[in-house]
Amino acid sequence: LHCHGDYDKVCFAPEYWGKDAYDILVWLVFIVMSLISPFVLGDAEMFIEADPMMSPVHIVPEWYFLFAYAILRAIPNKILGVIALLMSIVIFYFFAFVNNYTSSLVKLNKLLVFSFIVSSVVLSWLGQCLVEDPFTLLSVIFSLLYFGLASTLLFVFMFSKKLFE
Repeated sequence: LHCHGDYDKVCFAPEYWGKDAYDILVWLVFIVMSLISPFVLGDAEMFIEADPMMSPVHIVPEWYFLFAYAILRAIPNKILGVIALLMSIVIFYFFAFVNNYTSSLVKLNKLLVFSFIVSSVVLSWLGQCLVEDPFTLLSVIFSLLYFGLASTLLFVFMFSKKLFE
């Protein structure tokens, strides 16, 4: 290591003690605060009495399932809605087999992928909106656009592979 004497060495003990003492102090303040007043960090809606016959309107899934939730709400039939929800997630597994980098339709592929991403983002936004008139109609439109773009992307891949080989 080429350490020829004590002048090349650095003592880390004071820095580590200081950092550890600061961490312990922060955790102790947090623990004392949560023991003295435990409801300060909580949500006010936790104290509303639950109604087992009605779910609250504002409950939505996590952000990564919002697009699938919007598709589920867009279809009034329960079975078809669940099938569409599952297919909206399974579509991502089909894209693993698509290799459009070797295609000569690069501009079309970029347009379709960009449109697919935009429709997914809009569906995610619609998934967290309330079930009201403009949002339900937009959910239906963007659900059709989502599945149309996904099938078009897969069709263009199959078509370009057969056409340009």
